[in-house]
Amino acid sequence: MDREYSLEVLVGTLERLGSLDMTWLQIERNTNLMQFIGVLVVATPLKREALADCLRTRLLPMARFSQHVLRDTVGAIWESVDVDLDAHIVATSLPAGDEKTALETLVGKLSATPLDPSRPLWQVHLVDNYRGGSALVVRVHHCIADSIALIGVLHSLTDAEPEPADTAEPPAAVSPDAFFQLCAPLTRAMIDGIKLSGAVWAKYLSLLIYPQQVFDYARTSTALALEIGKLAGLRNDSRTFLKGIPEGVKRASWSPVLAEASVETIAEANETTPNAVLLASLGGALRDYLVAQESPTEGVELRTLMPVNLRCEDTEDILGNRCGFMPIELPVGIADPHQRLAETHRRVQAFRDAYDAQRALGLFSLIGQTPRAVQLQALKLLATKSSALLCHVPGSREPRYLGGAPIVEEMFWSPASGDLGLAISIVTYNGHYQIGLLADAAMLPNPSAISGRIGAQLDALKPDPGRKGRSTP
Repeated sequence: MDREYSLEVLVGTLERLGSLDMTWLQIERNTNLMQFIGVLVVATPLKREALADCLRTRLLPMARFSQHVLRDTVGAIWESVDVDLDAHIVATSLPAGDEKTALETLVGKLSATPLDPSRPLWQVHLVDNYRGGSALVVRVHHCIADSIALIGVLHSLTDAEPEPADTAEPPAAVSPDAFFQLCAPLTRAMIDGIKLSGAVWAKYLSLLIYPQQVFDYARTSTALALEIGKLAGLRNDSRTFLKGIPEGVKRASWSPVLAEASVETIAEANETTPNAVLLASLGGALRDYLVAQESPTEGVELRTLMPVNLRCEDTEDILGNRCGFMPIELPVGIADPHQRLAETHRRVQAFRDAYDAQRALGLFSLIGQTPRAVQLQALKLLATKSSALLCHVPGSREPRYLGGAPIVEEMFWSPASGDLGLAISIVTYNGHYQIGLLADAAMLPNPSAISGRIGAQLDALKPDPGRKGRSTP
């Protein structure tokens, strides 16, 4: 039967993708899908009906989760559709054996599986009977929002009490520091500081906060040239197992829980920060892996890129892509754990100073405005200058609940783009840390060989009665 649409209906259900969101569709490859991945583990079984009700009342009111993407000759369009939750909630069971390994295998498989383009670009897999409770694997395409926004979306699905509230309150975040500030919106004072730092930065920030202005191609080109220049000015990081071409088979792994109190004790004894301790432990685990592979370690540096929130604090746009990146190098080549921690401490301090100066890379937010050939060259340059994506995720200090079930573990990953083969996340939640790796098997076939070493590296940094304060390399 023929259907008739009024102009009012068409205008109300169709909306062209902003160019910043379109970027993540354009740079997607079969070998690196641009999907945000979230894992939530709950201690008691989560009923499908409770999950469906939570998604219906809290997620679907956000328009992007009720829209799918229509491609056309000039870009893509958001179209509102009726959401079939039966297609977006997939119940699954794990094979017999090691449950954590089986869940990690499932996460790797799903991260390499495209979302259905005929539906809104998100899906939830509900794993029953995981360690006496349930696990949730959430996939959302990056064109809907960047990782900082999507972590906030997932947190909004949770509650502070077992009995779900009518409206979700955001979880209390951990105390802000140099890394967790990356997730906070830009204050007006910071924006004014950026504007004072140069006309190009003012134009660049304007493009991010007011994406409708990206049609000014000259302004976009100027900002893009600045970003590529900053990236090209960085020295190449070391050639390691992470330099290669991804094949599209993914592997996931995450560390056991690392007690926050233990990390803080180590930090206090070494006159540094918990984040420096965690990064030094990660660097040590990477070094151990290189040694096990009989690869050179002398002078090895691994540059990681960390997402930075570039939203204005008073923005009403909680979704979309408003994200830059900042580089930080891990001194993997330093053998002594305490000397590695001292050097990591210095780099964390330098990172904070760079953040205060607003030296974020905005490459991803701008290459969508360029021809395909320029995009490929920019992504190739990115893989030459960096080895991994690294996210610090601030969580709640108190336990949270999903559909009445207590959450005991959380893990999130942003997608690695271009030829990057590794995404790393450091997640804080309810008195503990966890470090997770999502890798391309062509570069890192067994990421548990790294995540499984992090605990031992942390132990190596525990207070030594004969040592006081930071070491000097």
